[in-house]
Amino acid sequence: MNISFLSGIKLSVSGYFLLLFCILLFSSVAFADVYEAPIQKTTRLAQQGDLIAQTELATAYEHGEGIEKNPDKAIKWYCKAATRGSTDAQRNLAWMFLNARGIEKDEALAVRWFQAAAKSGDKYSQQMLSRLDKKATTEKTVCLVLPTPYWETKKCKKSCRQVVKIVNDIAPGYNIEPRLILALIQQESNFKTKALSHKGASGLMQLLPSTAKRFGVKNIWDPRQNIKGGIRYISWLLKTHQGNVPFVLAIYNAGENAVARYKGIPPYKETRNYVKRIMKVYGKKYHPYEKSVTMTTSHF
Repeated sequence: MNISFLSGIKLSVSGYFLLLFCILLFSSVAFADVYEAPIQKTTRLAQQGDLIAQTELATAYEHGEGIEKNPDKAIKWYCKAATRGSTDAQRNLAWMFLNARGIEKDEALAVRWFQAAAKSGDKYSQQMLSRLDKKATTEKTVCLVLPTPYWETKKCKKSCRQVVKIVNDIAPGYNIEPRLILALIQQESNFKTKALSHKGASGLMQLLPSTAKRFGVKNIWDPRQNIKGGIRYISWLLKTHQGNVPFVLAIYNAGENAVARYKGIPPYKETRNYVKRIMKVYGKKYHPYEKSVTMTTSHF
């Protein structure tokens, strides 16, 4: 049986349906492209290196426009654009630090980025600099080019991805950056839930039984409890040492007494290498801390 189609072209029934299927397929692809969600399109273009899209994506993360608000990702995308000369990204970064938009206020960093935008002729940034202390300086860094962490590579299999999800679920509730906890877990246990040291440190965050007890962990081998206990300990240490990340890491490795005795990172090769390896992945010497945190504060 044949069907006459268009200008006398004859197709079999199967050929007709095959042609119809192809037309619908190509139409759906074209339709999907035209109606791609704005935030998805912006993300795709930003990942491809589009400067304007990177700034727009950062703004979306900063204000929660069409996507969940995330200050860390806002800074990440602003940095990508700002370091490539985007005046808008430079100015917006300055505003984030000046107005503490999801991060700790830092006027010195604000001045640094207003100055970068002003050099490009941005009038608004020039006006802002006239109101700020241009001599403000800081040792803090931002827009570091950090290595791609293990947990964002293909080497991170199912069990590793499950750990990443738990950390991403829990850490924000304690105002702790997930990257810090994940970098610590990578160093402590390499994402192995049953890791056990010769000193009795257990689980993903290698908690000693005494530490687990201090921070309310009932089952040290339960991944969620182990991570929660470790995060609570890190949160308390950050408060105790005013956000000094290297000190906190040194304590996590060598103990509170060692850091107190040496009034800083002890001269142990193991501890110093431990701090360096985590800092290489995390990249920040300071982490905001909650002043109200105590050992009895619990989210369990």
